[in-house]
Amino acid sequence: MNKYTLGTIEASEQLIRDLYINIRTEVNKWSTITNQTPQARMGYIGQHLVSVVTGYPGSKSGARGYDLVMDNGSYGEIKTCYRVDQLGKCRDCDAVVSSTEKKCSNCGSINIIRKEDSKWLIGIQHDQAFSEIATPKCYYFVLFEPESIDNPDNIIISIWEVNPQNKGFVYCMIDYYCNIRAKSKSKAPFNMWPYELKFALTNPKLIYRSQVYSDGRIETRVFPTMNNTFIDQLKPLQIYSQSKTLKIDAIKSVIKKVSYSTSVKGTKKVLLERLEQLRKENDISNKELCDLLSDAIYGPRIYMFKKTIPNNLKKYCQKLSIKHP
Repeated sequence: MNKYTLGTIEASEQLIRDLYINIRTEVNKWSTITNQTPQARMGYIGQHLVSVVTGYPGSKSGARGYDLVMDNGSYGEIKTCYRVDQLGKCRDCDAVVSSTEKKCSNCGSINIIRKEDSKWLIGIQHDQAFSEIATPKCYYFVLFEPESIDNPDNIIISIWEVNPQNKGFVYCMIDYYCNIRAKSKSKAPFNMWPYELKFALTNPKLIYRSQVYSDGRIETRVFPTMNNTFIDQLKPLQIYSQSKTLKIDAIKSVIKKVSYSTSVKGTKKVLLERLEQLRKENDISNKELCDLLSDAIYGPRIYMFKKTIPNNLKKYCQKLSIKHP
């Protein structure tokens, strides 16, 4: 084992073989015998993988300490979402269908619903944790997912790096703690959904991606030493026309900030198409667009807490405005 070094592709691929492919293969075998879930806990595997990819070690403390120990006393947090081996359901008889089954064991139907509803969980249990939400140097979001919902045998593994001081992240966490969690009886963790708008607004940087094939082969496609990491850009904005997060007033507000002379009349989709055009014409960077949208989406929701939130977070809210066109 000493021949492997943090920060190398070779180490990342061997780790996946040892701690993921081999374990998953054996768990799937036993699942067909025991009828238990084929899921193996992937949270800690995600932590190992992030250490190998970034070159930073952990603190050996599991869930109780820093996930990553970084330079000059800074630290990182790791969140893992595992969408592989989720239970499915038969469309014809509603029976539960394991990910290892190609047809329903109850009625024989191949009309199966394959689920992909796992997400990253960010728990903030008390005021102290809330005040420190933007303190880590980086958050790392790890995603294990099938190549496609109908072809679960090939797996994609991705890691995104997020600066928690970005408006899209810190404003979202303030909104969650002060509005969503405050009104919730369960006090459930925040659900950060891969590929959805709230995650896209954090300006995430893809630092790792590999494909694990059904025969055990690993193809590493993105890795820091390959110098091909990149910011995962917001999609063409009209794609977000069904998003409940993005209200029409927020779109109008951003359009006016970018081009005051541009009309803000029209449907939500029309306005998003107009804003997308302005994005291209004005060469607006992804970071700038994420910040503009975050101001417009979260600003009116967290403005009332501007003076009462913890000092660690207050500096991010000095320019908050509740104004809309």
